[in-house]
Amino acid sequence: MSLANKYRPQTFDTIIGQTHITEILKAQMSTHKQIHHNYLLFWPRGTGKTTAARILAKAINCLNPQDGNPCNECANCRMVNEGKTLDYVEIDAASHTGVDNIREEILDKAAYPPTSLKKKIYVIDEVHMLSKGAFNALLKTIEEPRDNVCFILATTDIQKVPETIISRCQVFNFKKVDKKEMSKHLKSIIEQESLTSTDEAIELIAKISEWCVRDAVKYVDQVSVLGNIDEAHITKFLGVASETLIKDFLSLVQSGDAKVIFEKVDAIHNQWIDLHNFAKQTLMYIDQIFLEDINFSTQMAETFTDIIGNIRNYPYPAIIYKVAIHKHLEKDTKK
Repeated sequence: MSLANKYRPQTFDTIIGQTHITEILKAQMSTHKQIHHNYLLFWPRGTGKTTAARILAKAINCLNPQDGNPCNECANCRMVNEGKTLDYVEIDAASHTGVDNIREEILDKAAYPPTSLKKKIYVIDEVHMLSKGAFNALLKTIEEPRDNVCFILATTDIQKVPETIISRCQVFNFKKVDKKEMSKHLKSIIEQESLTSTDEAIELIAKISEWCVRDAVKYVDQVSVLGNIDEAHITKFLGVASETLIKDFLSLVQSGDAKVIFEKVDAIHNQWIDLHNFAKQTLMYIDQIFLEDINFSTQMAETFTDIIGNIRNYPYPAIIYKVAIHKHLEKDTKK
């Protein structure tokens, strides 16, 4: 089993970085008087939306809730965990975009009472991918909800979800996980797996995952194959750069020696560092040091934004770096 699945939260209390949401849901589940018929969970990928939806489905149906959390031991919790009930349905809207899919998979069946759980739960992931016709069909069902049915919608792009749907849901805005919470979570997993790591490596994984828990745990899983989780192994396995390398590269650019800079670009590329990731990492680092040299940071932010915008269109990414940096150096010369 992958680490992401092995350490997937099973209660609200084990979801990290989303207490502004989990505390409200726990309070609702504790009273069972304010349970909404429709929920909409949105924002960044890998922050726990689908996981929260599954936990919410169990909490709504749990026979022995623990302070708003599902017990994960009763018959209802086990059925959801093991996928042995037809009353819990999870659909990826990306592959069920049409009105016929939604009608066949959900709407026609939602009219019938649950067979084993207290409430039927329908989780629609990436709901923004539904067609206009599918949204209209879904609206007819959720605007007049039945007491024994609950819809939990999840999306990374709420702008594409019709206002008519949003207005009929209780909306929860997920956020990227705080640096300290992410590091603590990764360290906990590493210790439980009897692995070794460095603080610098954990911080690097948190950064390249862009503070998304699922990606961070996945990277730990991948790099652990090589043994110790350190910056060298992360670079080797994931094609990412250390902060020291990024800092040194920016210093070279600031020095203005084109020949040396271009040789360094080739050297980075030959280390199997993904140059698209390197540009993203560099922008993140520039954000950290922005106030140290605002003019240079602004110029570099513009240069690396151009690199990211063009790099996917060229078979040889190193040349994009050289062209963008050459333009920057020419501007500097003219000044």
